[in-house]
Amino acid sequence: MNHYPWFMEESKDIRLPLGTVSKSEELGSYYIDMRPAMVHYEQNIWGGKFVELGVPMIKVKDAYEYFPINIAQYGFMLHAQWCENEDSLTLYKLTQCLSRLEELKDEGDHICIWWHKFYNEKYDIEPPWASAMAQGECISFYLRMYQINGQKSLLRTAFKAFRFMRDDDPDKGVRRYDSAGYLWLEEYPSNPPSFVLNGFIYALFGLYDLHRVTKDREVKADIEKCINTLKGNISRFDCGYWSIYDLQKKELVRYYYQLNVHVPQLEVLYQLTGEEIFNDYKQKWENQATKIGFLIVRIMYRIRPRLQKIRKFFKRCVA
Repeated sequence: MNHYPWFMEESKDIRLPLGTVSKSEELGSYYIDMRPAMVHYEQNIWGGKFVELGVPMIKVKDAYEYFPINIAQYGFMLHAQWCENEDSLTLYKLTQCLSRLEELKDEGDHICIWWHKFYNEKYDIEPPWASAMAQGECISFYLRMYQINGQKSLLRTAFKAFRFMRDDDPDKGVRRYDSAGYLWLEEYPSNPPSFVLNGFIYALFGLYDLHRVTKDREVKADIEKCINTLKGNISRFDCGYWSIYDLQKKELVRYYYQLNVHVPQLEVLYQLTGEEIFNDYKQKWENQATKIGFLIVRIMYRIRPRLQKIRKFFKRCVA
C-alpha cells in the first residue's frame, strides 16, 4: 500500500507550491502547500472515504483504516486555508482531524506514538508499527493547532512524539544508523532498512517545527545529524536520469511524485539550510520532469525490473 497514492498518479496538471519556509516561532502554513491536491481527497480516487465528521480514511484491502499521515496532510490543507480566512467551518474541520489523532495516539508519561495496525506488504512489516513520517507530520500538525488554541497539552504531545523518535529500538523504533554511522528516521521501519527519502524529509520537517517552537537542544542536534545524512546520501537517490523512492528496492518515482514531492522538499531544505547540494539536486530533478523524462521513466518501469532479475541471476551463477 502506498502512503498517499495521489502522489503516484501520472497527472501533470497539479503543481504543489511552497508554504511557509521560515525559522520563526510562528509556524504559519506548512512547508509545502498541499491544497492543490485536495481534489484527490474530495474525489476519493485512492479508494478512501470521509467519515461523518469529515476525517479521511484509506482503504486497506477490504477494510477502511485511519492513516495518521493522511489525516495530518489533510490537516495541513485545512490549516493553510484557515491561515488565510480564519473561518469557523475550517477550524471545525481542523478540530475534527485533531480529535481523531487524539483518539488514535498511544501516549504515556514520556512518549507518544501513532501506531499503524495493519500489515505493510511492501516492506513486510507486521503490525503494530510506527512511522517517523507519521510522527513528524503529527508533530507539525499538533504544533500548528497549539498555536491556534494555546492548549499546552498539544505541545507536550508533540514533544513526546519526538522522544519516541529518539528510541533506536530495532523492533519498534523508527531510528536507524547505517554502516557509515549516518542517522536515518524511517518512514517504514523495515528489516533490512528501507531508507525512504520523502518520509525522512517529512519527519525532519517535524523536527524543524519543534525546534522553532521550543529551541530544544536535543531536537537541534538531531536536525544537524539528519541534514548531514541527507548531504552524504542524496546522490544515492539519483539514478542519473530520475530520482528513486528508497534505498532498499530503489524504485523509480512517478512523474507527479518527482515534481510534487522530491523537488519541493529539496527546495524547502535549501531555503532552511542554505546548503547548495539540495538546490543542485532540486534543479536537476525539476529539469528532468519533462515529457521526454516522463517517457523514459515509463519505459524504464518495464525494463528496469527485468534488468534487476538478470543481474540477480548472474550473481547467483557466479556465487
